[in-house]
Amino acid sequence: MLEINPGLVIWTFIIFLVLLFVLGKTAWKPLLASLKTREQAIADSLARAEQARADAERLIAENKQERARAEEEVQKALREGRAYAEQMRRDLVEKAKGEADRMLAQARQEIERDTQNALRQLRSEAADLAIMATSKLLDENMNEERHRRVIHKMIEELSPIAPQTTV
Repeated sequence: MLEINPGLVIWTFIIFLVLLFVLGKTAWKPLLASLKTREQAIADSLARAEQARADAERLIAENKQERARAEEEVQKALREGRAYAEQMRRDLVEKAKGEADRMLAQARQEIERDTQNALRQLRSEAADLAIMATSKLLDENMNEERHRRVIHKMIEELSPIAPQTTV
C-alpha cells in the first residue's frame, strides 16, 4: 500500500531546493529585515519604557521633595501665624492693662477731687453751724468777718491733718 516512488521523491526534493533558493533570494532577506525591524522596534519600546519608568521615578522623587518643601512652608507659616497671634495677644493685654491703669488713675483723681469737694462742703457747713452755735452761745451779733476768723481758728485747732482751704 505504501510505495515509495523514486522519481516523485527526486522531483519533490528538486522543487523544494528551487523553492528554497527562490524564497532565499526574494522572501528571506525582506523577512529577516522585517524581523530585525520588529526586534529593533521592541528594543526601542523597551528602552523608552525604561526611560519612562526612570522619568516617573524622578518625578515621584521631585514630587516628594516638593511636598516636603510645601509641608515645611505650611509649618513655617503656622509657626509665624502663631507667633503673630501671640504677639497680638500680648499687645492687646498690654494695651488693656494700660487702659485699665489709665482708667484707675482717672478714677483715683476723680475720687480725690470728690473727696476734696466733700471736705470743702463739710467745712463750709461746719463753719455755718459753728457760726450759728457761737452766736447762740454768745448771744451777741458778731459781724460776718469776725465769725469766719473764729471758725477758721477753731477748725484749724480741731483738724490739723486735713488740708486747709479757705471758705
